[in-house]
Amino acid sequence: MFLTKGKKATVIGFGAFLVFMAVCTVTAKGIYRSGLAQVTAQNPYSSSLVHEIKANGTVKQGQEYGVFTESGLRVSAVSVRKGEYFEPGTPLFQVDLSDLQQIVEGKELEIEKLRSLWKEQLQAEQKIDREQRTAAVRSREDYDNIVREADARIDQCRQALDTARQELELYDRYLALLPQDAPGVSGGDAVIPEQYYDRQEKRMQLSKEVISCTRALEDAERSKEAALQAAGRVIEDAEGSLASDPSAGTEELDIAWQEKELARLRELMERDGWIYSEAAGRVTECRLSVGERTQDGAGILYAADDGEKIIEAVFTEGSGSYLTLNAELSLKAILPGGNRINGKVLLSFMEILENGDTLAEMQIEDPEMKIGQNVELSYRVQTDNYGACVPARCVHSDGQGGDYVYVAEEREGILGMEWKVRKVFVTVLDRTDSVAAVESAEITTDTRIIADAAKELNDGDAVRLIGNGG
Repeated sequence: MFLTKGKKATVIGFGAFLVFMAVCTVTAKGIYRSGLAQVTAQNPYSSSLVHEIKANGTVKQGQEYGVFTESGLRVSAVSVRKGEYFEPGTPLFQVDLSDLQQIVEGKELEIEKLRSLWKEQLQAEQKIDREQRTAAVRSREDYDNIVREADARIDQCRQALDTARQELELYDRYLALLPQDAPGVSGGDAVIPEQYYDRQEKRMQLSKEVISCTRALEDAERSKEAALQAAGRVIEDAEGSLASDPSAGTEELDIAWQEKELARLRELMERDGWIYSEAAGRVTECRLSVGERTQDGAGILYAADDGEKIIEAVFTEGSGSYLTLNAELSLKAILPGGNRINGKVLLSFMEILENGDTLAEMQIEDPEMKIGQNVELSYRVQTDNYGACVPARCVHSDGQGGDYVYVAEEREGILGMEWKVRKVFVTVLDRTDSVAAVESAEITTDTRIIADAAKELNDGDAVRLIGNGG
């Protein structure tokens, strides 16, 4: 086909325009892409986390002992201080002798007063006891008398009843021997002999006597039962009020206790008021002050040199949650002489403090470890597998308690398919310094979670994905 010069110029111009547009498009895309933030992504993976817990501990006494003395004594001298070591028989503190003498004299007067009151009370109790025992004996005698009198009354009633029955029986026999002259019915009015009425009247009287004697016997038996019941209660009351031992009371026990206390005070006076140690140890606390009086409790606390020792350490709130009783911790320590100790200790006690930290104690038996020694503790714990683990740097916080990650997703943009950033909120199940276990319904094993970015990202930003950790 033949083209004129004009048409050739037009075709060449259009071609040049297309080339120019293509160059501009490529240039624009290059400029646009060069302005995008470069990011690398990481796919979540299944893994367990390993926590390395570390803390510094101090060797302390595992058991404290106390030095006791009587309360209320004025202290005149204290010869030991906190942290000092002492041997058996070392004088620890002294009480004022003049004050002690007054206390001893007051104690003696108090004991004498108690003895006098106790004797008076004992005499009164013995008198009451004698009266009560006499009442008990008399109640027994009254009971026996009631039994005898009631039995005698019952015997009389029984004899009277037997006599009445015999008389009635004899009279019935007598009537049976007499001719039958009772009136009959044979026509006109019958004539009833007078002796017939007399005999019937006599028999009725004898029957009434039997009934009366029977009731008298029943009344006598009921009266005996009631009298014995009342007398038995009197015996119970009399014997129940008897003191088991008039001489045994709280007063006598009080006197015995006061005498023991007086003996200890006198023994203290013989030692010129000094309290001596009974074993070797180191003072952990001194609660005594010169001029003040001793309290009801230990005046001095100390730890025995050869006694039980523990390691005490405080773990932070985050690391303490992984500790369990009987957990085995690694121990490192440098002794004053330069020797190093490496070993294992078992966690024997745990307590959550008010700030959320965990106070832990471990038992030790190494004789080289001295009280006050510093040690390094470490504990390694591996969790169960988590389904979605990512580098810890992938997880961000919104400052309001929410955690999120940035996800790179391929979407349609102004220059075609491009990578866009989307914010996805997650729940952090567990984490270490390098790895975090997260949970979200929007995250799968194919999700590209942004691990590193050349600049700060925002939700919806277009980015240039330059690497995927898989």
